[in-house]
Formats: sequence, C-alpha cells, structure tokens
Amino acid sequence: MSQLMFLRIVPAAAATLVLLAGARPVAAQANGALGTMEEAARRYSEVRVMCADFEQVIEARLLRRTIESAGRICQQRPNLFSMRFTEPQGDLVVSDGRHFWAYYPSMDAEQVMRYPVADSPGRHDFFREFLEDPAAKYTASDGGTESIAGYECRVVSLTPTTGASYRRARLWVDAESHLVRQLELHEESGNIRIVTLHNEDLAPALDPALFTFQPPAGARVLGPPGSPGTRTGR
Repeated sequence: MSQLMFLRIVPAAAATLVLLAGARPVAAQANGALGTMEEAARRYSEVRVMCADFEQVIEARLLRRTIESAGRICQQRPNLFSMRFTEPQGDLVVSDGRHFWAYYPSMDAEQVMRYPVADSPGRHDFFREFLEDPAAKYTASDGGTESIAGYECRVVSLTPTTGASYRRARLWVDAESHLVRQLELHEESGNIRIVTLHNEDLAPALDPALFTFQPPAGARVLGPPGSPGTRTGR
C-alpha cells in the first residue's frame, strides 16, 4: 500500500469524523474545556442524521508535502456513514452498517479496502473517540476562542492519557450552536491533519444509496492486515 493511500485510509477526517454515534453525554464538569465538550455531546446526541461539506489538509512530514482534499460527509445513526470526495473526484469512504469501504481511484483504481464496522469502533467514530467519557481518556485544556469561517468557537486541546493513534488533538466547538467546526490531529507519524466542516445540515433527506458501495469489476478487495485479498468478477 502506498504512503499516500495509507494517509487517506487512516481515519481522522473521514474518516475520523463520524459525528453522530450514540455516545452518552458526559457528566457535568467544573473544567471549562470538558464543559465545552459536554455541550457538544448533548447537541449531537439530539440529531439522528447530518451532512456537512468538508475540507481536509494533511501535512505529511515524511513526504514533505501538503495534501488537500474536499467533499461531503453524511451520517445516519447508528452506523451508516458516507465520506465522498469531490477533490479528488470519486474517492470515498462508506459504511453500509456492516463494513467500512475505502476506495481511492485517484491513487489506485483497482484496490478497495474493507473493514468490519465492529472491528474499528473508534476508527471513524468521532463521538466515541472524543466525547465519550473524555475525563477518563484525556487531559483537556481550554484554548480560548477563535473564529472559524465567521463562527466564534471555543478551542479545546486534548492530550490522550491512554493508547491512541495521535499525540494530541484540538477541537473548535461553535460557542452558540455547539457544533464542531474544525478538528486538528497531531498523529503518531508526525503528520498533522486538519478537517474543517461547512454548511452543516441536521435534517437532510438522504438517499439510501449514499450508504452503499459496490467494488468495481476486477478490483482487489483487501481487508485488515493478514487477511487474504479477493477480486471482484469482471
């Protein structure tokens, strides 16, 4: 697998941003940073479906380059997810409820990645990763306020106290609506990933086909490390 494809498959944006999983709201905390996260958890727990446009920037330190992408992300609770790219056109990550499918024809039109949803609960699950019991998982601090696309946001800095795929993270939470406007991950690889959300729709009419994916004929379907690959029929 190429380094570029690995950067796309490793969640954070996508991947990493399933925003509506059924996490329980965290208990009230005196700490202002955790209080901000509590409000975000409560806000999203009220929503069953959501879509938003996204922009993603990855600073790939080993490759010494910046990778930019954009598209639209949608989720329907409890486990349907769609991240479809308009740049690069045709790239996607989809959960049909049983599997996560990752297909990046911009890099390899004959390779598809497939993972069981049950095997990667925190991989694409933003709520479980950041808003479920954060007091037990992170050291949180208040980063003040910043404006994202004209929205005043509270900035929360998080350092994991247990095993994680990143060293630290920052979330920008809208001070008024409590929606997450931006996410920044400092990954173990040294890469920095920033995802910015725009045009959030908390009551979209979703086509069920959005959460389906059929590998193209002849593509090799690869699973978790160690699992055999298969090819689709032509």
